Amino acid sequence: MELKKELIDQSAHFAAGLVATVLLAMTIPVYVAALLVLSLAWGREVYQRLSKGNKWYACKSGCQLDMLFWFAGILLAVSLIKTGII
Repeated sequence: MELKKELIDQSAHFAAGLVATVLLAMTIPVYVAALLVLSLAWGREVYQRLSKGNKWYACKSGCQLDMLFWFAGILLAVSLIKTGII
């Protein structure tokens, strides 16, 4: 059951990074959109850690995995946009 939850969670992070970057890139330059989405993802992770009583800079394995999937979605979006696929 834990693996299923993790797959859903990481798929959501990937999709959020991809979709948010594509949508923002329709109105602002793609690299600015990518940096904005990455900043928002990092802010979300910081908020999540603070709400659990952890220090803001204590990004352990779960946080790192979340950020990896956010980054993968953003990277795919930038790649698709820059190659003209989207």
